[in-house]
Amino acid sequence: MIGAGGMGVVFQAEDPQLGRLVALKVMRPGLASDAVVRKRFLREARAMAAIKHDHVLTVYQVGEERGIPFFAAGLLEGESLEDRPRREGHQPAAEVLRVGREMAEGLAAAHERGLVHRDVKPANVWLERPRGRVKVLDFGLARNSRAEANLTQKGTILGTPAYMAPEQAQGRAVDQRTDLFSLGCVLYRACTGRLAFPGDDKIAILLSVSTQDPPPPAQVSRDVPSGLSDLVMRLLAKQPEARPQTAAAVAAALQELERFAKGWRTE
Repeated sequence: MIGAGGMGVVFQAEDPQLGRLVALKVMRPGLASDAVVRKRFLREARAMAAIKHDHVLTVYQVGEERGIPFFAAGLLEGESLEDRPRREGHQPAAEVLRVGREMAEGLAAAHERGLVHRDVKPANVWLERPRGRVKVLDFGLARNSRAEANLTQKGTILGTPAYMAPEQAQGRAVDQRTDLFSLGCVLYRACTGRLAFPGDDKIAILLSVSTQDPPPPAQVSRDVPSGLSDLVMRLLAKQPEARPQTAAAVAAALQELERFAKGWRTE
């Protein structure tokens, strides 16, 4: 066993036909009898399998064994974006720009297929060894924004409070711009070492997300370039229409900041 979450357990396994090691995510047996939870698990597998992108975890197979759903995915070496800051503190601006761009590129691929991740957070971003290539993980809360059906009741709040967009925290409709707010929360923490919306409990955090603005990253740390700080604050806009409108646009903006930073370092 190499990992566990609320919905499933992850094992290192071997594909006997192809002779390769895989990560095998198996639904917890106690949850398999719950039709809603079962559908959500299978939706994660199918959502991820539908995305073919360098910065999204590759799913090889989806199936069921003895009534227990599972999927097999690429076995990754490295660490999560949650673990790295705990070990190293806040990240250099150049690394934040690269990681953010690769996250945005992966999310853009998901959004092109009509999928909204709804749980973008450091624990769901893997930095693959040896160079830290980003892989976006865990589409367990992903929703097809083009579909009529929804597996969650209206008003139900699913996700991680400190990384939720206001519309998600309030149980309102979400779209791809919801993921971009969460991306802003991830970048804020990566470049400052702080949560954008701290709180002593879930209610306090959700209230902060909905009503308060954090200080710009450049005010928290002088190491944060003004361009990156400004982009993060745009991503954290309370109203979706005030944010960048697509993940592809965010990726392009981060790439431009990377080019500027490289030019500045070589002068």
